[in-house]
Amino acid sequence: MATIADIASAAGVSKSTVSRSFTRPDSVNTETRERVLAVAAELGYSAAPAKAESTGTVALYIPDISNPYYPPLVRAIQSSCRRQSLSLIMVDGDDDPEADAEELERIIGRVDGAIVFAPRLDAARIHALDAVSPVVLINHVVEGLPSVILSAPEGARQAVEHLAALGHRAIAYLASWEDNYTSRVRLAAAEEAADHLGVTLRVLTHAEPTYIAGVRGADLVLAEPVTAVIAHNDLMAFGCMNRLADRGIRVGKDVSVIGFDDVWLASASRPTLTTVNTPYERGGAVALRMLTERIGDPDRPASTVHLSGDLVVRDSTGPAPALA
Repeated sequence: MATIADIASAAGVSKSTVSRSFTRPDSVNTETRERVLAVAAELGYSAAPAKAESTGTVALYIPDISNPYYPPLVRAIQSSCRRQSLSLIMVDGDDDPEADAEELERIIGRVDGAIVFAPRLDAARIHALDAVSPVVLINHVVEGLPSVILSAPEGARQAVEHLAALGHRAIAYLASWEDNYTSRVRLAAAEEAADHLGVTLRVLTHAEPTYIAGVRGADLVLAEPVTAVIAHNDLMAFGCMNRLADRGIRVGKDVSVIGFDDVWLASASRPTLTTVNTPYERGGAVALRMLTERIGDPDRPASTVHLSGDLVVRDSTGPAPALA
């Protein structure tokens, strides 16, 4: 089957222009749109049709199913769907905003609505999806659309306060991509808390939120005069802790480490990880409720719901050692 990329190549336009030709035709000039549609017809491409009636099905987009952060959230939303006799289709991200947009645009007309978690799409593309079927966002904010924000920014403030109370005056921060809404909010809250408490916060990375990124970040940590690390998520924290251990650093004694999300491995790691938990069940239930309300009333005013997580203190943090 032909893809948007095939059409873009044959028509001599960008993939986003092809996508907009189907989802937002008024945003593409007539000549270009007609060329795109002609090429699509020639290649046998079939875009998602506009939804004509209720399907009893909703979609859930998540960036990376291999990340242990997401299964509890998927389970919570799936349980809420069962209680409402709804079917759930899951869309796994591809670490490529254009490919993700293409997949969402393909499926959006075949469901009653979609819950979209932390999309790396611009506001116009997200509004185009919402024009076909209602969209609710998690950990992302777009004006005019409902959102659920989990564990930000309160958890970041608690993390800095905890380290400051233990005597840490210089803290490294391993951030996620700069276009990641959650990363921006957590970092801003951490910087505000650090400034208020007179603590130095050194941002060392803006990287993919993975274990490997945490491993790389650990070497940067050791090159700085810091006694603690806050990582964007638990995966980065695990990578950082293990690399520090490989370098002979005692986590929780020589360097303290904090993550976010409180995935199940956090209490099984050695040392156990101090982290900010995520209200998965409440977040999933609220997101689905907001979506079903919008499906029933598309003109319902949008709102943003903040659900705070709390810091769970374990063995990876301790009193600050004296710097040599």
